[in-house]
Amino acid sequence: MSHEQPRRIPPAADARQGAGRLLTVGFDGTRYDRRIARMFDELAPAGVILFSRNIESADQTRRLIADLKKLNEDRYAGRPLFVAVDQEGGRVARLSADQPKWPTARSLGADGSAEQVEEIHRQIGRTVRNLGFNVDFAPVLDLDTNPDSPVIGDRSFSADPEKAARLGRAAIRGLQGEGVLACGKHFPGHGDTRLDSHLDLPEDTRPAGRFRDAELVPFIAAIEEEVAMIMTAHVIYPAFDPKRPGTLSPYVVTDLLRHELRFNGVIVGDDMDMKAIAGRWGDAEATLMAVEAGCDQLLVCHETPRREVVHRALMEAIESGAIGDVRFAASSARIDAALAMAAHCRMDEGVGA
Repeated sequence: MSHEQPRRIPPAADARQGAGRLLTVGFDGTRYDRRIARMFDELAPAGVILFSRNIESADQTRRLIADLKKLNEDRYAGRPLFVAVDQEGGRVARLSADQPKWPTARSLGADGSAEQVEEIHRQIGRTVRNLGFNVDFAPVLDLDTNPDSPVIGDRSFSADPEKAARLGRAAIRGLQGEGVLACGKHFPGHGDTRLDSHLDLPEDTRPAGRFRDAELVPFIAAIEEEVAMIMTAHVIYPAFDPKRPGTLSPYVVTDLLRHELRFNGVIVGDDMDMKAIAGRWGDAEATLMAVEAGCDQLLVCHETPRREVVHRALMEAIESGAIGDVRFAASSARIDAALAMAAHCRMDEGVGA
């Protein structure tokens, strides 16, 4: 006779909030309204990400973020909230026109000064922190190896692995030294693809040895620098997994990043709205594949039905046990640790205005 206890099926509210812990979501609009309140009630997201469509000015951004944080605290007993932005410098810049502009990673790499890179990223960190952000999805750690790349190019510090590693570490020190969680991207390397994963599913057919000798070097350095987060790439790497892109691959996410490279922070899957994923897998299927691969956080950056589908798939997987208790607890612990770091993010008067 078995003495194994049946798995407890959590109440709907627990599963709803549990599913939300694995999500960072985008939304439309520049002001708090009832629609945003409903989103928090329904999805209970661990984080939000703001884009240019949400940002008009520094004062408006501060008000919006303050309202989001208060709403989250009121709904979820003071639980911190990830408030993220893609603020790299150069062409990937989401802040309003009344905020400073920063140079591209490539131009910083041409100078090669780690001190300059750290200072620039301290400026970025102070500015976004003063607006209320506590996560910057930067720096890009991909290598600038393909002049025809439509997606990386000047977002990368260098084609040289050691230089990219050294400057990536400096960028992480700058951001995290100012109380903003940094996120190295796009693991295990998106710099050599000819396709943009926002629009198509790229493939990088180079051998595993090439990645270990080059592309992984900046990520190893970032882990040594205690980067808070690493974002995966929606790219197929036949040397590691011939069928699934990095974000959906247990080998890439768990075997390589988590176990071989011993990364203990939060693994973030790139945006589930991107065509590399959304154009080839059903939303519910891709959601489960990403979590089973080992992602702790999924991004759904646009206000589309996909947000609700992804949340519902996560909720059903928690209720059914498809996402096991041990697996969920491990991600929750990493998210809690990062949120605790983010909770120390402070607002300094007059900085970055």
